Amino acid sequence: MKKQIGLLLGVLLLIGATGCGKEPQKQDMTGAYNVYEGYLTVKDNQLIVDEIKYIDLADKYWIDSLNLTEEDMLNGYYIYNPSDEKLTFTLNDETRYDFYDTGALFISEDNETRMYTTQEVSEFLKKFDAGNGELGKTPFEIQALEDGRVISIREIFIN
Repeated sequence: MKKQIGLLLGVLLLIGATGCGKEPQKQDMTGAYNVYEGYLTVKDNQLIVDEIKYIDLADKYWIDSLNLTEEDMLNGYYIYNPSDEKLTFTLNDETRYDFYDTGALFISEDNETRMYTTQEVSEFLKKFDAGNGELGKTPFEIQALEDGRVISIREIFIN
């Protein structure tokens, strides 16, 4: 009887733990993808990323590594941009764009979270394009497959 109860609890824990994950991503056969943070430029179906590291107050490793002080993080974050090197990825019809629609371009004013998700690059650019495909100094998190295809782009909202 104890074995059955233990087995039942184990199965329930396993089911519960798998249900807590993020939304499943459409991936290639290997399932491997990398996560980047950066400032973006869009040229046709190419995504050019000026890679950064967004560091908030919880990132003790980076705070210690870079010897950051409270003065460096007055707004609760620090953006570390160690290189001028750019990364290039490919946008496609399956790329998902998640961003805060603070101006209510695509969602109603009464939407409390303001989070908007689309697979239309034109909607994404309507919100962020500062000209010539440059998306300004808004940081984004990018999930890209090892072959360079972009799975998703998510705005890192800063005050």
